[in-house]
Amino acid sequence: MARNLEALKSAETFWDMAADTYEQRFSGTTVGKIRRRVMWGELERAFRPGDSVLELNCGTGIDAVYLGTRNIGVTALDLSPKMIALARDHARLLNPTRQPRFDVLATEKLDSLEEGPFDGAFSNFSGLNCVENLENVSRDVARLIRPQGRCLVCMMGRFVPVEIIWFLLHGKPRRAFSRMLPQASSGDGPLVIRRPTVQHIARQMRAHFRLVRWRGAGIAVPPSYAEQMAIRIPKIMAFLAVLDQRAGHLPLIRSMADCVILEFERL
Repeated sequence: MARNLEALKSAETFWDMAADTYEQRFSGTTVGKIRRRVMWGELERAFRPGDSVLELNCGTGIDAVYLGTRNIGVTALDLSPKMIALARDHARLLNPTRQPRFDVLATEKLDSLEEGPFDGAFSNFSGLNCVENLENVSRDVARLIRPQGRCLVCMMGRFVPVEIIWFLLHGKPRRAFSRMLPQASSGDGPLVIRRPTVQHIARQMRAHFRLVRWRGAGIAVPPSYAEQMAIRIPKIMAFLAVLDQRAGHLPLIRSMADCVILEFERL
């Protein structure tokens, strides 16, 4: 128990420190915006105006505020007080039709939340890759959403050819193939990043959720660390974004994505 609390505290400190540069390093980048538009398309298909949705690992609140502009209510959670503060500022600035509610709460403590039932839930940008036990997450989310409610999760892909090529060209062979390891340190701090396969994710969720469909995001579009290159070739990036959209659901091809987006149905 003490070890788990220490790990959560370390993670909170890590994300508090990352909060100020999160937009600059990822969400505000060309690549980050392309990735987010893919997830927004999936969220708009799964949820309708008037729905009430739970968001895990909300970061700076961009997804929650966007859904608020679509008249979808969001209760958004994150373990980082600094991220939540930035999310509230973002919501006040944009003033969406339905204001999201932002609260500090780690996914690992979701069993303490006494709300719902929600119409669905989601987690974007690999937040659940930092969680040790997806079976517990599945149980806790299932308690909070209605039967047949949708749960969308965006997690890291395991085999990303565009990343392999990028790092090989930059003389970093170990980094090129690091995604194939089931878990590793973040490299930037105390976080342990877990990389389950789609099949493993589905197995951990199956006691409470059925996998309905999944797609890849970031097959042709390079990862965010290629941002400087992406800025110089906007027309090519726009073409790659369209290619990503069209190829994201193709068998085999979707397995080569930077992220995978899985849609589950609550049993």
